[in-house]
Amino acid sequence: MIKYLLVFGLLFTSLNANKIITQEWLNTKPRSIAKDFYLWRYLNQDITPDQAIIALGQARNVNNKLLRRYANKLNHDETSAEIKCMSTNANILLDKDASCIELGMSTYKATKLNENDFNNIIEKVKDSYPQTAKRFEILNATIPFTALVSSSPKSFFDVFNQCGGVYRAKYFNHHLPKSIVKKLIDKKKFAQTIKLIVTIPKLNKLQESLFNINTKGFSHKSTFHLAINAIRHGKEELALQLLETSYKNAYFQQDKDKVLFWQHKLTNSEEYLTLLSNSWDNNIYSMLAFEKTNKIPNNVIYNIENNQTRLSTYNFNNPFIWFPILKDTKKMNKIKMIKYNKLLNSPESLGHLAFVKERFSRYKKSYYITPYKNIIGDLKENRQSLIYAIARQESRFIQTSISSAYAMGVMQIMPFLSKAIAIELKESYDIDKQFEPKTNIRYASHHLDFLEKRLTHPLFISYAYNGGIGFMRRMFKLGLFKKGKYEPYLSMEMLPYDETKKYGKKVLANYYIYQNYLNKDNKISLSTLFQKAFQPYQK
Repeated sequence: MIKYLLVFGLLFTSLNANKIITQEWLNTKPRSIAKDFYLWRYLNQDITPDQAIIALGQARNVNNKLLRRYANKLNHDETSAEIKCMSTNANILLDKDASCIELGMSTYKATKLNENDFNNIIEKVKDSYPQTAKRFEILNATIPFTALVSSSPKSFFDVFNQCGGVYRAKYFNHHLPKSIVKKLIDKKKFAQTIKLIVTIPKLNKLQESLFNINTKGFSHKSTFHLAINAIRHGKEELALQLLETSYKNAYFQQDKDKVLFWQHKLTNSEEYLTLLSNSWDNNIYSMLAFEKTNKIPNNVIYNIENNQTRLSTYNFNNPFIWFPILKDTKKMNKIKMIKYNKLLNSPESLGHLAFVKERFSRYKKSYYITPYKNIIGDLKENRQSLIYAIARQESRFIQTSISSAYAMGVMQIMPFLSKAIAIELKESYDIDKQFEPKTNIRYASHHLDFLEKRLTHPLFISYAYNGGIGFMRRMFKLGLFKKGKYEPYLSMEMLPYDETKKYGKKVLANYYIYQNYLNKDNKISLSTLFQKAFQPYQK
């Protein structure tokens, strides 16, 4: 294993030396997110169409980022046209042929069209793409809601689930007939429909249509959404029934804890609080229970013993090294743990080792390590806590992390953002420097300066770090995070994006733990932290 790692280390060193990605170098790399990232960069170099074709064939996941750069390299009119159709706006698509409209005119784009536009494109696509024509006919109807509920389940989901929140609130906020709910309820896409209805505050009439529906076969997530819907409408008894079902269907401990928290909020029962305080998972719900019951979690570990002078055989500049370790540690045993304790036993590899140890414990132990003190040690404790909280969630402190969207480094900064930050800092831009913790953390701290000038709470900052500042402004305009009986917890469940919703909860839990660890003389309570999550929420 060590020999394997060293070979990859030598290969990556040669890449950094000349900054040019070659086909020969790519050929030595296994299919992975890391390889896709370098293929994306390779496709931006001066290469031939044949080289581009070979490169795309090596991708693990052919996403739009790769496709656009691939198309730009081809002398192939048809492929380039297809890619262009997919990225063209609605008004330009009106003049295209049926196949281009089919590729590029999403339901969301089509909501921007007028009656004459619809008549034009329906005529173009009705013969070749009848299902697409049906979608446009619903949007072009005098009363779109009537056309929607009269359509097939496929057309219903194609339109309702993809039309956008503004359009739903304007045209579809009516009670769904029980016969229509019955027709849709056993379809997989109905789970997404439920989420969309519940998480758009203005859809009050549609939300009433979800009371007392048959939840047999529903997932934990869908029944939980229905419970939140019942709570928002003051139907607490119904919510408790749905929460009970949701708990039975939940698999992950954090999901079970979330349900127990809401059962306790609705009943104030000590039974639910006791169950929640016995959780092994460290999340915002279990930690609130720990506070109320004066318990201290016994599975939080802050330090890992390591050889402070040992030089690891692990090459930290090589993104490809981490992927085989990730794969190898999916199933852990004592022999593997002994191996990785040796391989990753150095100050530089604390994040890697902490992650492997958590896997070995089956996540029953949580490591809240504090690496990179030489980089962030001079920052204020609040900023240190926030950086650690975000880094733990983003990368587990692994400096060569690459996401499927090509976010990079300890703080997982997108290339477009790191390039913009370099311009703001008046620095020459080197994308590979984002794998250096010193540069990546400094850039992230600069971005946090921007967010903290506009947002007042670590929860909102974490949402914006994940979803963008514009996302948070939209959430505030929807009326979320104002004072209320179950706030801010209810608003936290109303966020429309699952990734951002979970991300904010996890970063806030990390922040709370790090803040109290780094600032032992002035500890904060999680309940007090939540009380501050109200207006004024923007500076």
